Amino acid sequence: MAFPPLIILAIFLWGIAANQLPLGTDDQLENHENVPRFHIDFDALRLVQFSPEEDAVWITEREKLRARAAGQTFFDITSHPHLGSFSPKERFSYPDTAKATDVVHAILPVLSATYLAENLAYFSSFRTRYYNSDTGKASSEWLLQKIQNYTNEFASEEQRAMITVKPFTHSWLQTSIIIRFAPLGVQDTDPTTVIGAHCDSLNLANPFDPAPGADDDGSGTVTILEAYRALLVANYVPLSPLEFHFYAAEEGGLLGSQDIVAAYEVAGKRVKAMQQYDMTAWVKTGTTEAISVMTNDVDRDLTEFQKTLVKTYLDIPWVESAYPGYGSSDHNTWSKAGYQACHCTEGKWSDMNRGNVHRATDRIDISAEFSFDHMLQFSKLAVAFSVELSSY
Repeated sequence: MAFPPLIILAIFLWGIAANQLPLGTDDQLENHENVPRFHIDFDALRLVQFSPEEDAVWITEREKLRARAAGQTFFDITSHPHLGSFSPKERFSYPDTAKATDVVHAILPVLSATYLAENLAYFSSFRTRYYNSDTGKASSEWLLQKIQNYTNEFASEEQRAMITVKPFTHSWLQTSIIIRFAPLGVQDTDPTTVIGAHCDSLNLANPFDPAPGADDDGSGTVTILEAYRALLVANYVPLSPLEFHFYAAEEGGLLGSQDIVAAYEVAGKRVKAMQQYDMTAWVKTGTTEAISVMTNDVDRDLTEFQKTLVKTYLDIPWVESAYPGYGSSDHNTWSKAGYQACHCTEGKWSDMNRGNVHRATDRIDISAEFSFDHMLQFSKLAVAFSVELSSY
């Protein structure tokens, strides 16, 4: 039976009061002395939206964490309650067929599962990438340094003149990261292609516990990092601006992407297309390997274009699936603001790595179902999306 959002909210808030939800006790939350240090005000009030059909509600950070532990997804709109209300967004159209096949096919052989494995092994070795922890901060610093190293090592002189790599700071410890790869002479408001993933992690049972986040979303992070490396090695030069975004604090209610999208909206930036990668590693035993094209909170035309790229460039088919909740990943932030966004993930919702994500078992060695070859297919898609949309 499907309950209205307000009834669902009442149920889990009752569970909070009754201490029935699977989060650690208050003593565990507030007196935890394990390293790394965490910076959480459990009594801070947050404005949270659980459904686009219902008004947002004020709850504490403690209640917000318990909602996540109960399986709720949401927007924490405390800082951006009016996202999407500043101005109407320009709509873009997309080709019916792939147009840059020669260029894309020349880049795809550069992609390597070895780089995926090496980067994800290190990225998931942080005890947690919780966005307001010391190791969450350290993980984004490592990622920023890796991106800078790739740019210095693999970019040609012509490419380096087009590339900026900047951390995007927030009110919490972990930073987001934006790579901008733009031809000389273009304006900041010229239509830009954005490819994103989130770089934080969370243990739902207790935020102080280990959260290696190998699949969620270390896999998406290194997937698009490898696509960026391949573009550099192949000496690709875009004709229109291309950006790679690594969002902090997705697990806190899409906080990092909201800060960035709100800044873009205020600045009048035009976004040609946005594509989100969230969980790209798992192939459930007994299922057919595929790219899952998510159908809720996305742009229909851009999603059809994404399917075209899968058919043109990948070795596996696409399937459609949908999330059961609201605020599922950072593409939803762009859609909420009126931009055109799409999203793909490792498999149908029922076949995803839901038994390990948000737990200490979200590791690369947990099962043979964790596949770097599967991740490589998503890196191919990220290259194709990048080139096809930044070639005009």
